[in-house]
Amino acid sequence: MQKTITQVYILVILVLMGSTDGFSQEETPNPPKGSFYGDLFLNMNHDFDANQMSFRLNRLHFGYQYNYNDHLYFNGLIESAREDYDPQGDYNGITNLFEFCLGFNYEKISGKLGLIGTALNQQQEKLWKNRYIDKVFADKYGFAPTNDFGGIVIFKPFDLLNIDVAVTNGEGHKNAQMDSSFRYALGVTFNIPGNFVARVYNDFIPTPDGTQINTIAMAGYQTEKLSVGLEWNKQTNKNFIEDYSFGGFSGYGSYSFIPKYTLFGRYDYLSMETPLPGNLTGTSEGSLFITGLQYQIHQKVVTALNYRLWEAIGSNNGTSYIFLDLALNF
Repeated sequence: MQKTITQVYILVILVLMGSTDGFSQEETPNPPKGSFYGDLFLNMNHDFDANQMSFRLNRLHFGYQYNYNDHLYFNGLIESAREDYDPQGDYNGITNLFEFCLGFNYEKISGKLGLIGTALNQQQEKLWKNRYIDKVFADKYGFAPTNDFGGIVIFKPFDLLNIDVAVTNGEGHKNAQMDSSFRYALGVTFNIPGNFVARVYNDFIPTPDGTQINTIAMAGYQTEKLSVGLEWNKQTNKNFIEDYSFGGFSGYGSYSFIPKYTLFGRYDYLSMETPLPGNLTGTSEGSLFITGLQYQIHQKVVTALNYRLWEAIGSNNGTSYIFLDLALNF
């Protein structure tokens, strides 16, 4: 296994070295340049059941990207964010390094090496379009970390097809690698003519205790005014417990019916396919419903008034909230 990992990293380094040689041969190279960027997610919410109201900061990103030339860059990003967007929660220990990596982009191949953003849910977020309101399914319910230490290579043989391959620690950007097990991931994205997109993703972590596997399939349609997505998620041998699997599906859509105003909705269903052995506790089963109206205050500032309802499986009563979310990009 270690030999395979070593070969992967040597291949990535050789690609970077080869690409850098090609970059140095450009007749008119662009001068190096960098820029700061980031975003801020805030909300005010009211819990109808507890009759409580609160103000929350869900996420602050502050980053800097330095472009050595048209093909080679460094990206650094710091995140201060809460694990769960539920109104209840603790703010302690939420600031972390989020991405620090060397990236390259050359013709049909691109990639990153270091502390990187994985390709777990990037396509889903493009269709959901409301990351500041809530995370997409795989991220929200903890299928895998969205940022981790390792490397990713993306190959685009032609415009209609993207293939991404990643090898990462598997523990996420907040945890150190404590063993010799890695997460191996493969994703294939089809950009279908007529504004359709489809993606299949699979990753696995082999350990002496078992192999945990994530499988995601999604499809969507997106135009300037309309965006619709449907995804199915499954995690097999969760926490490396044999035959313990959970997953579900998520459907979401948004429609800009007049300039600056967008209606949106989402439905998640999460369940365990097999019960946990003994007295172990797992992810809560249930359904989430979100609907609301977004208003674009500025090109980089949006706000949304939305209603949310969480209903646990087997419960007669749900938990409902009203949220006023605000997102600022810079």
